[in-house]
Amino acid sequence: MIVTFLQNIARHLGVLPPSKTPTHSFHSAYTQPQTPPMPISLQRPTYLPTPDSKHPLGLLCGTGNLPVRVAERAQAMGYEVVAFTLFNDNKRALKSFCKEVVPIALGQVEANLALSRLHNIQHVVFAGKVNKWLLFKNPKLDARALQALNKLRQRNDDQLMLGVIELLAEEGLSVLNQSDFLQDHFLGPGILTNTKPSDNQWTDCQFGYPLAKQMGRVDVGQTVVVHQGMALAIEAIEGTDECLKRAGKWGRKRGGTVIKVAKPNQDQRFDIPTVGLGTLKRMKKEGLNVLATEAHRTFFIDPEAMTEFANKHSMVILSTIIDEQTGHISNDPNNPPLSL
Repeated sequence: MIVTFLQNIARHLGVLPPSKTPTHSFHSAYTQPQTPPMPISLQRPTYLPTPDSKHPLGLLCGTGNLPVRVAERAQAMGYEVVAFTLFNDNKRALKSFCKEVVPIALGQVEANLALSRLHNIQHVVFAGKVNKWLLFKNPKLDARALQALNKLRQRNDDQLMLGVIELLAEEGLSVLNQSDFLQDHFLGPGILTNTKPSDNQWTDCQFGYPLAKQMGRVDVGQTVVVHQGMALAIEAIEGTDECLKRAGKWGRKRGGTVIKVAKPNQDQRFDIPTVGLGTLKRMKKEGLNVLATEAHRTFFIDPEAMTEFANKHSMVILSTIIDEQTGHISNDPNNPPLSL
């Protein structure tokens, strides 16, 4: 009875489909009309400037491999790239594809902008993770950074990043879409692994996708972990790895489905959901065995290596087209069927 009560609440909130809908019928999975995802190229007007040796492309780097992939692709497209790095983990790899790799300091806006002027930067691309919890470690913020931060009524991810974009715009710097450099890192719908999801895991996907979309809508996080119809963990300020760690603790490492989606009306300039081999290794450590992503809207880093690892450990990787606003699984015929 308690389970039924909770399910009814979830249906009322739009997290679960109406109860009269068959659980595993693919073409009638949801009774509400399905809106096909808007093509990425239409989400936000963009252009790519002509490569110009006098004005290198500025790459503002967080942690991880994504900045390296952007630098590699930009170089192949004819751009000279100057990487501005906040962290040390990817400096060596960036040097293979960048004209220069320039260290910058978090919160030192005036000094960082001076470096961009020194290198004649006009266009910038963001790539890599910068954890918001760094603001709680009392970084040294200059007067301009403090002024910009104090202007924000909310300090969620989107508002912080849009504040940075506004600062750059004041200096005549435009921010380009990440997706324009990494179109080949988006995967279409399908199951990448030899192991297929069970009926129960598909049910968890049906529950988890809308939940993840709602968390993205309020800009809390992009990742949720569900198991047996329950939410084990929802990503917030701690980031994906700590979210997975928490899910492993509460699920007692007995399984779980990790759902990662884009926000509704995802800004293509920053914070595009990304998964890689590190994601799977953390999942394995925490006993989580299904990775479910949003097709055409999630960056995959080294999908071949990911598939090999997942097959070795009997894990599932799947990508599904879902409604951009509600998160409900689309009736698109290219989607994997909900019952195998």
